[in-house]
Amino acid sequence: MAQEKSIFNSSFSVFDQAKQKRKKARVRLDVAGSFVLNKKGMSNQCKLIDLGTGGLTFQSNLTLYPGDALEMQFKLKEKAVNILGEIVRTAGKDAIMRYSDLPQETVDLIQEYIHSAFFEDKTKKK
Repeated sequence: MAQEKSIFNSSFSVFDQAKQKRKKARVRLDVAGSFVLNKKGMSNQCKLIDLGTGGLTFQSNLTLYPGDALEMQFKLKEKAVNILGEIVRTAGKDAIMRYSDLPQETVDLIQEYIHSAFFEDKTKKK
């Protein structure tokens, strides 16, 4: 049997369409970030592992619960991003956050990042 080749590098993975329940595109990534829980003022470190226009998944050493309000900060394409949201689900160290009222300029930045992750011409970088 022939080996399957991918046009994407190993840092990005495509979700199987049969298993995809989301209507909005998402991309896997490895980006450092921080968040403030329930406006308490103390910043906590995290690692973003999945990003979309509807929400994101991150890992943290802090125990989080559904309903916790967060202000997330991270850099995307060298631009600082601040997003308000709420934890909707947790699984071990992974926490899934749904955005609250995302500004259109941030939606555009995330969509541009997702688009470049899937369709960027890898041959131009050589």
